[in-house]
Amino acid sequence: MEDDPVALIEYWSIDPDYDGLTFRSTWQDYRENTANDGDPLHCVYRTRLRVPHQEHRRVCVKAVDVFGFESQVVLTAE
Repeated sequence: MEDDPVALIEYWSIDPDYDGLTFRSTWQDYRENTANDGDPLHCVYRTRLRVPHQEHRRVCVKAVDVFGFESQVVLTAE
């Protein structure tokens, strides 16, 4: 845990067009999903999304850890 604190992530998801009210996941990864990286004990740490160009975009990334705590960050691109 000290060497890899992100290993405590149970799942995370991304809403690339977050409206500030409703989170609409368009991408997610979770522990035991071996389709993305082959490791059943970890989520992937990076991803790339292809989305249509917009002048202004608000992206929300939400993560839930193995204890059930949820966190999110909102990034705005202008």
